Amino acid sequence: MRASTIVFMAGLFALAVPASAANTKNSPLPIVNVVATGNQKFAPDHIVLHVGKRQTVRFTSTGGVHGVVSKDLGIPSTMIVPGKPVAISITPKKAGTYKIPCSIVCGPGHADMALSIEVKP
Repeated sequence: MRASTIVFMAGLFALAVPASAANTKNSPLPIVNVVATGNQKFAPDHIVLHVGKRQTVRFTSTGGVHGVVSKDLGIPSTMIVPGKPVAISITPKKAGTYKIPCSIVCGPGHADMALSIEVKP
């Protein structure tokens, strides 16, 4: 992995809700950032959500076109394109661990590219 890619990914992980917004009545939903990488991986490849709590998962891509979809979690078929972050609001209904494979053939590692979403009570 090139150093520029690592720096870019580190910057994405540093994204957070501004402190000023966190104290308002209409504060935004908690955000989890997930990067679909050019080497057919999700980073992080495991996230935790909670039953009945609405949360936003923001997907970005550092290379290539990727996709996600999950009927069980209410994630519509979504394309992840470099330079165009996409945010999906999720309210899990049932505890469990859900494997979300990349839904768009994206390269030689595509078959192993999956995001694990653990939903806790």
